Amino acid sequence: MFKANSLLNVLMKGEASNGTSQTQVNGIVEQLVVLFPDADSEYLRYCVGFYKDNHVERISEKIFNHNKGHYPKIPEGCQDANSVKAKNSYLLQLNEIFPDCEVSHIREKICSLEHSHVQRVTEALLSSRDYPRRLNPSVIEAWEHIRSSEYMKAVRYKLYNDYPNTWGSTIKAVLAENNSDYIRSFTKLKDLTTNNWWTPVINLFKRKSYKEMDNPELAEDIKRIQARKLEEQSQVDYEVAKRVNFSEYENNNQLITCGCCYGDYTFEELTCCNEGHLFCKECISRLVQEGLYGQGSLRGKRINCIESDGCEGYFTEDQLEKTLSSDVFRNYIESLVENSLKQANLSLVQCPFCSYCEADDDDPLKISKTFVIVASIPLAVIPLFSSFESVVSALSMVAIFILPQIVLGMMGVLPIKSWLEEIDNIIRRVKRRRRGNTFHCRNPDCSKVSCLVCNRECRPFHKCYEKEQDSLRLYVEKAMAESVKRTCPKCHVSFTKSDGCNKMTCRCGYVMCYLCRKDLRQESYAHFCDHFRPIPGQKCKKCNKCDLYKTEDEEIVIKEAAAKARAEFIKAHPEAKEANILENTAIGPIVNDDERLVRESFERAIEKIVEYLLP
Repeated sequence: MFKANSLLNVLMKGEASNGTSQTQVNGIVEQLVVLFPDADSEYLRYCVGFYKDNHVERISEKIFNHNKGHYPKIPEGCQDANSVKAKNSYLLQLNEIFPDCEVSHIREKICSLEHSHVQRVTEALLSSRDYPRRLNPSVIEAWEHIRSSEYMKAVRYKLYNDYPNTWGSTIKAVLAENNSDYIRSFTKLKDLTTNNWWTPVINLFKRKSYKEMDNPELAEDIKRIQARKLEEQSQVDYEVAKRVNFSEYENNNQLITCGCCYGDYTFEELTCCNEGHLFCKECISRLVQEGLYGQGSLRGKRINCIESDGCEGYFTEDQLEKTLSSDVFRNYIESLVENSLKQANLSLVQCPFCSYCEADDDDPLKISKTFVIVASIPLAVIPLFSSFESVVSALSMVAIFILPQIVLGMMGVLPIKSWLEEIDNIIRRVKRRRRGNTFHCRNPDCSKVSCLVCNRECRPFHKCYEKEQDSLRLYVEKAMAESVKRTCPKCHVSFTKSDGCNKMTCRCGYVMCYLCRKDLRQESYAHFCDHFRPIPGQKCKKCNKCDLYKTEDEEIVIKEAAAKARAEFIKAHPEAKEANILENTAIGPIVNDDERLVRESFERAIEKIVEYLLP
């Protein structure tokens, strides 16, 4: 049910919801357009309805103060925010934000709005994440763009004349299914009207012809249809010419034998090496396909002649292009390029979905890594001077642990291997920050955006190894919990001890030792050591019985269990280990906070020095 005082209804009656006349609204919008020439005028008109006076000042204040200078803008090169060109620009912007959302869903939402298209569609899709997904993310085909009303009307009249024996309702339904695209609708109607039972019936009610409308976009579609028809006819003519040519060769006894399969072929069906040995195109095509996709022995290599007499010739790229299919020839050329790049020993960044690659900026650090560590000490220690205790902790860490290792490392006595490896990680991190973590493939057949860290496709809200990190967290947390809990073998209830002695009594009546898990229902307290020890907690020298009150250090047990579980999980996911993602995932409570702060401070200091030293 529509509201009687809705803004749209009031505007249609000539008066805004705040009592401002339509003429006054137009004048206010004109003043605002002078202040914001690239603004969506419909958005400004929408804002006018919220104020009763001082519209220009209050709307300007809202944009500058409340919106921080942001407002819906008309796309570059467009005059109207609701024009077809502008809406297609919105479609492309939203496709970048939601590359997996169905195009028709975005298109429908854009066409249902009058202003703030990108902002309002974004809010709607974010609020409901259950929008329809598409099979090929980020890809918008030409027929999926928003069409003008003139184009849609011209296409409908054209199809009425193209298919005069088809029901008008059928044509309208096909147009609705294909976004009024002429090429797709023409092809679909051609399939529907082939040998249908209703064709003879509808011929009795043949529709009148419609006057076709001139539309440049439709004219281009018609040219594509005609070009496709010519191509299909050319293929039919080619097959007929092949049969006629073969008959002439056969009648004149001029067929040529293939040097591989020894079949008889016309000259046009053969290809040759640079020495002139002839082979049928099917044999060479099967040879190359097996070498590329089967054993892979021909990837990046020249295709040598297969003459049985031992020819040293080879097949040129021109001959292969005429012989192989387009996709096989393209893959062969890509293998040659890959081999050439490998031989050049270049540092490359490659798309994980195709063979496209670019040279990486891999300038080495032209200075000693030990010097970098020494130079980072002042920058690392200064931020820690927040309190006297932190100063003492930082200076003691430098004096006792770091400086001796650096001095010995410079003397070659004790290389500080772990620190040097950490510098390599920091250098890679700085280079990645400069270059960015995303890689835009410029291969027109791919055009995907991938992540350089995890080698996966980048989509909105992408997080590297998100599933692996969640799985690691759950796996380690489970191991940490199981390291300190005990399970009753009778009722299988798990529990932990907060205080008291090590004789544990379950609610089912089972009694066990918390340390060694032994059944104490018969032995009871006799299981525990009762010898006197002058120092409490000291190990008994007279027996090996369990202590009644002393327990294991749970913090150490949890830490060891977490380290073991982390190592097991990382071993199962080596690709994430190489990216140094899972090792840095913090799980559980933070222990030894001072050491962590010092290490983080040193890493930040080394990053600043590396950033300065790298060219």
